[in-house]
Amino acid sequence: MIVTATATVLHVNDTPASLYLGSFSLRQAGYRVLEAVTGGEALRIAFDARPDVVVLDVKLPDMSGYDVCRILKEDPRTREVAIIHTSATFITAEKKVAGLRAGADVYLTQPFDPEELIATVNSVLRLRRVEREALANAARLEEADRKKNEFLAMLAHELRNPLAAISVAVQMLGQKDSHGLSEADARRRDIIERQVSHLRHLVDDLLDVSRITRGKYALRRGPLDLNTVLQHSLAAARPVMEERGLVLREALSSEPCWVDGDRTRLEQVFTNLLDNAAKYSPEGGIVTVGAHLDEDARVRVSVQDTGIGLRREDQERIFELFAQLDAGLARSRGGLGIGLTLVRNLVEEHGGQVEVFSEGPGQGSTFSVTLPLLTDAARPEATVERIESRRGEWRILLVDDNPDAREGLREMLQMWGHTVAVAEDGPQALAMATPGTYDVIILDIGLPGLDGYQVAKELRGRVASDAHLIALTGYGTPEDRARSENAGFDLHLVKPVELVEIGRVLAQLGPVKRGQHRRLQARSA
Repeated sequence: MIVTATATVLHVNDTPASLYLGSFSLRQAGYRVLEAVTGGEALRIAFDARPDVVVLDVKLPDMSGYDVCRILKEDPRTREVAIIHTSATFITAEKKVAGLRAGADVYLTQPFDPEELIATVNSVLRLRRVEREALANAARLEEADRKKNEFLAMLAHELRNPLAAISVAVQMLGQKDSHGLSEADARRRDIIERQVSHLRHLVDDLLDVSRITRGKYALRRGPLDLNTVLQHSLAAARPVMEERGLVLREALSSEPCWVDGDRTRLEQVFTNLLDNAAKYSPEGGIVTVGAHLDEDARVRVSVQDTGIGLRREDQERIFELFAQLDAGLARSRGGLGIGLTLVRNLVEEHGGQVEVFSEGPGQGSTFSVTLPLLTDAARPEATVERIESRRGEWRILLVDDNPDAREGLREMLQMWGHTVAVAEDGPQALAMATPGTYDVIILDIGLPGLDGYQVAKELRGRVASDAHLIALTGYGTPEDRARSENAGFDLHLVKPVELVEIGRVLAQLGPVKRGQHRRLQARSA
């Protein structure tokens, strides 16, 4: 329902009778009416009074009603005003098009019935109200989405900090130097390690689905053999399969399957598919991973299980966000219902497609991922990567406000033979990091007071131009990585990080001469 008492209508017509009759009808309907007889007068009144609707004759003594309409629509003060064109002459299709292109909402032919005029004004006011409500709702949703994403980023950081401490501690228990564990304790350690890894994947998936649905992520693509990706995913899934009493079989291609892809994201695809197969398979089930080259220059990877299967209606919605099955086994396995949504989006971003097939409940399921192969000319030559170990050579400053994570990593680095000093906040780190004191500074970003970005800039500009700066943080979005690079970090590692990854990074670091890093940064800027 339109509240006419609060609506203002500007009626513009240079014919006295038409002006009188139209204004009288509008006032009778309860509208506040303003009048003008020329285009210039109409513009002055419109800019001053900001009417809700302008009933505008197209033929005026000083200028065309089309021009008045265009000027009103171009001015930010009046662009939201509804405009009804009127004309006493025969209205051709050309005239209607000209009026609509100028910004009018509707066209009326004079003489018109008073009820037609009132109904038209009511209609355009109703549309304007709906538009305003839609815009307001969109703004509220956009703000809510922004706050949600900020919350997810903070949640991930807060979850990753304790996960990092637990992960470091349990990985230390698994090192060769850690002995004396009973078989039962070793089994318990393995359980903790698997569950920490599962929690880490849940956190990553939660953030990734937010970024992917908003298009806020970028693939780091390059030539890679899909067999290597599958082997890594199988190695990660095998302990989970064994824990659940499942048999994992593989039938990979004997030939290299070169694709243009992001290794991390493709491993995420197949890890999620394997986790999904394990989740919906009862003890004693069989999961088979196969890969073969199609004749149309594509590689097809299938993940087949002998689990609970899918109804036809489930097959149609399984890739939807937060979709979960209602079966008791599926519910007992938990999950967020976002893994397969990530799979579909990531596969499609790689130019491929993912499909699911099942004969029905109790008949198992098969997920197939098809990806385009690289042409022969684009495939790289085989190379052997050599990493020379430099363990035992670095003087390291470790900066982290989480005491458990800090002490656990310090102990591990010292076990590797490094000399390690620790700081719990930015000011302490700045006081300790005098020029030439440290070769490597591992710095948390989410520090209290002076954050890691500020500390890094200060270190890089004042006292640590001769040290490697490594960010070790719970913040892992592309925007976070870009901020790290701008702050002067050499590397950005996301918690919880595997100790083997930290070891690999330290093994590859070369010596940095005083001032060398800053010159390199300047050349690449």
